[in-house]
Amino acid sequence: MKPTRNSTAPPAGREVCCEVAAFGSVQFTLDMFPPLRQRPGPGVGQSLPNNFLKHADELTVASLAAVLEAIERFGMGSESDFTNWGVVAAPAFLGRATLVNALQRYADEGAWGISPHFIPHRSQHAVAGTISQALKIHGPNFGTGGGPGGAAEGLLAGAVLLDGSRLPGVWVALAQWEPEFIPDPQGKPTGPCLCRAVALALVAANSRERRVRLHAAPARRMETNGHSNGAGPRLKPSLETLHKALAEANTAAAKLVWSINANVTIGMEIDVAPLQEPAIGQPVGRVWRFGQAGAGTEKKR
Repeated sequence: MKPTRNSTAPPAGREVCCEVAAFGSVQFTLDMFPPLRQRPGPGVGQSLPNNFLKHADELTVASLAAVLEAIERFGMGSESDFTNWGVVAAPAFLGRATLVNALQRYADEGAWGISPHFIPHRSQHAVAGTISQALKIHGPNFGTGGGPGGAAEGLLAGAVLLDGSRLPGVWVALAQWEPEFIPDPQGKPTGPCLCRAVALALVAANSRERRVRLHAAPARRMETNGHSNGAGPRLKPSLETLHKALAEANTAAAKLVWSINANVTIGMEIDVAPLQEPAIGQPVGRVWRFGQAGAGTEKKR
C-alpha cells in the first residue's frame, strides 16, 4: 500500500506561490443582514432569487458579499468566466449560535423541532457550496478550518488547490464573528459583535503586475528566502489584521506570516511599490492599480 498524500500541504521542500487577482473585505452587524439576504452585493448579487440566502448562515451571507465586492472592485464581472474555478471557504464556528437553540428545540420537541434546512446551510461546506451556486462554478468546492487558525488553513488549502489541480483560479472566503457570537435563549447576541469576511481570488503566479502575493512553503524556506522580512511591517496574522491590511493596500506595504505547524508556513505580501513603465517594444498586459479607497481598478495601457 502507498501512503496517502496530504493534499493540504505543499510538496516536500517546494514553495507554492500564487497571486491575488482581486480581493474584497466586508463587515456587518447583525441588524444589517435582512436586506443583505435579498441583495448581498452588486452584479450577480442583484440577480439572485430573493430566497437564495433565506436559510443561509450569516457567515455565508458575509462571505458571498465579500466575493461580490471583490468582483465589482476589480471589474471581473462582465469578462470573467468562473466556471472551472474552485472555492475554499473557512468560516469560524459556522452555525454555532444557531445550534444552541436547535439543540434546545430538539430537547423540547424531538426531531420535529429541527428545521430540515439546518444541516445543509449550517455545515462547514455550506459557504463554499453557496458561492459556487451563485457564480455557477463547476470546479471543486469545500470548507476547511472551522475554529481558531481557520483563516490560515483556508489560505493554505486555496494555494495548494490552485497549484495541484491546475485550476484557472480559486476563490478563498474567510469569515468569523469578532468577538464570537454568544446567543441568549432567544438567539440574540449577549454582547456587541461584528461579522467580518474577506474574499481572495487566487491565480497562478505568472506575472509581476499584481501587488498582492501568497506563498506557502516549508517553514525554514519562508524564513530564509525573504518572505518574512523586508519592506513594510510584519504583522501578527488574524482575520482582522488581514482585513485592515487589504483595506490599506494602496498606501501601506505589509507582510503577514502564519505558522500552520512546525513544518509549513504561509505568508502574504502586499506591495505598494510603483509599477515600472515597460521598455519600448515590450508587450503590455493588464495592470492593476489600487484606488483611493483601497479598491483595485484595472487599467489597460
